[in-house]
Amino acid sequence: MKLPLIRLLISCSIISVLNLSTSPSFSQSLLLNGNFEEENICTEYKVNCAPEAWLTNDDGYHNYPKDPAKAYEGVHCLSLEAGNGKKSYKRTFIRSQFLCRLQKQNKYRLEFYVRSPYPILDSIGVLISEEDFLFDRRPLQAVQPSFYLKESNMQLRSDNGWQRVLFDYTAEGNEAFITIGNFSKADIKGYSSSSIDPHFLVFIDAVSLVPLDPGEGLCSDWQTTMAEIYDQDERHDFLRKKIIANRKYDPIPGVREVKKTPWVDTLVLQEVLFESGKADLHRESYLLLDSFCNRTRGGKIDSVIVEGHTDNRGTEDMNNQLSSARVQTVLNYFASRTFVKPNRIIARAWGESRPVADNHTARGRQRNRRVVVFIYISG
Repeated sequence: MKLPLIRLLISCSIISVLNLSTSPSFSQSLLLNGNFEEENICTEYKVNCAPEAWLTNDDGYHNYPKDPAKAYEGVHCLSLEAGNGKKSYKRTFIRSQFLCRLQKQNKYRLEFYVRSPYPILDSIGVLISEEDFLFDRRPLQAVQPSFYLKESNMQLRSDNGWQRVLFDYTAEGNEAFITIGNFSKADIKGYSSSSIDPHFLVFIDAVSLVPLDPGEGLCSDWQTTMAEIYDQDERHDFLRKKIIANRKYDPIPGVREVKKTPWVDTLVLQEVLFESGKADLHRESYLLLDSFCNRTRGGKIDSVIVEGHTDNRGTEDMNNQLSSARVQTVLNYFASRTFVKPNRIIARAWGESRPVADNHTARGRQRNRRVVVFIYISG
């Protein structure tokens, strides 16, 4: 979800990147946010737990890490579940829409990077389709993809390093969507890496689809399509409801099996709970955190999001550093109490970029100096 100003900046950015003119030609990607760095703010929980322009049939908390060590480039990548040792044919997919529909018999080059700690990449396929697979009732194993990774030019390795996928696709005409997932007819069984972890994950990053004809220009309605793609803010239960509302058949099995998050608890730590201009918490802040965590006892914590904010006083770098340091203080509190597993925590330091009040008033600036903790409880 983007505010109008942000939307305008995105539009200007894309115009600049594509270097559009009255009769444009381009060699840029038809996929938006292929590196997953632009974060979506979902309409349901108002948090940034998924990328813009990409949807999945799984909750974004689990497949959208923010970790430069996990990403091919930047700080974000996406993961999909190729199999689950505890659930037969449990699979997830990621999907996006093209900026323009593909032109019949024209060639397009799809490129992305993939890695997995498991020897399962030969099962991963790509579906390029005219219809949105998000609303398809068929399970992934019943669909013939446009190609499997083993059919591309890549030599599949068994290590956990990033591998480049390159495939030249000839369009049938009017294709508008891309879906990446495990399309293999066979199921993946057993455990992935230990006797307690059933998840077989594949990581994806830096996805692009480029026309091979340098003279192919953008379609006339690309700006409308771009706005529609960025306006797709439904995630989690809202997305599942949209899928049900738009399908004609039974829901996708993967969607039915997605674990729902019944409620979320929120704590706002205002700046008065910190040492002035510092990241250290006052003693009463720990009492507040203790009380907050005790409220969640008896429920299973699905995930935790910690976000730091400042007002617009000081330099941008100083505000980013302060918000990051205060987030780290809260993370250290959680770590000292084994409150939640580290891989269930998403940390965001927003600095001055997301005010909730007017920075021109002292009261407004005070409200903007805050750390917000969201705890998602699944039962």
